[in-house]
Amino acid sequence: MTRAAVRVVRAAVLVAPLIALLTACGASPQSLGPSGIDGLTIPTPSPDPADFREGVDNPWFPLAQGTVWTYRRDTEGSRQGLVASVLPQPREIAGVATTGVRWEARRHGRRVTVLVRWYAEDEAGNVWWFGQDVRRAPALDDLARRSWTAGEGGAEAGLVVAAEPRVGDGYANASAPGVVDRRSTVVSLTATVATPHTTYRDTVLTRDLSGLQPIQTTQSFFARDVGLVAQQTTGARTSDLTLLRVRHP
Repeated sequence: MTRAAVRVVRAAVLVAPLIALLTACGASPQSLGPSGIDGLTIPTPSPDPADFREGVDNPWFPLAQGTVWTYRRDTEGSRQGLVASVLPQPREIAGVATTGVRWEARRHGRRVTVLVRWYAEDEAGNVWWFGQDVRRAPALDDLARRSWTAGEGGAEAGLVVAAEPRVGDGYANASAPGVVDRRSTVVSLTATVATPHTTYRDTVLTRDLSGLQPIQTTQSFFARDVGLVAQQTTGARTSDLTLLRVRHP
């Protein structure tokens, strides 16, 4: 596995162990003020369409139509190019108009669709994950193994990024029996990550854990006005997802 593609400031990565150490030593955790996620049921079994707005413009996860992100995924002994793009047409899921992001991989000289994920933003600015349509798996990450849709088969939408991220906040990304069960915890709001062409500062860093793959840990970095810029997964399988460039409409 290569770590040359993504370099993380060590202080950012050590935030989570430091929090755990303080807790173990009996130190009182810092009180958190009000947030857009306070009072929310996450994951939600019955989203109210009236609580959601059209489109997704959260600065940490902006999904403007026409935006294209180009990534490189490094795994042990292999490298793959991936392209994510916002679909022009919404899809209604559980009564909510969701925005789709199509992921494509290059195979045999052409791009093929790997999967499509569907998101929606509530009136407070929180971004929810409403499902995915997997075409070729596993080809993106450990969450891309099976399709699921909120409101079907016990699947429930969860939170991807809050409107106002706070260190220490934790929330379910999604829940679908036997398919997806992942939770994110905000570790830092000031993480720095260097990609091949850009160094992103003051990114939101989350630590992501799966109940279905408990030995896997993923760190996700979200940059303002860009979105996901890097992911690092360690455990039984290791991989790096690195943003190479982004094209805005």
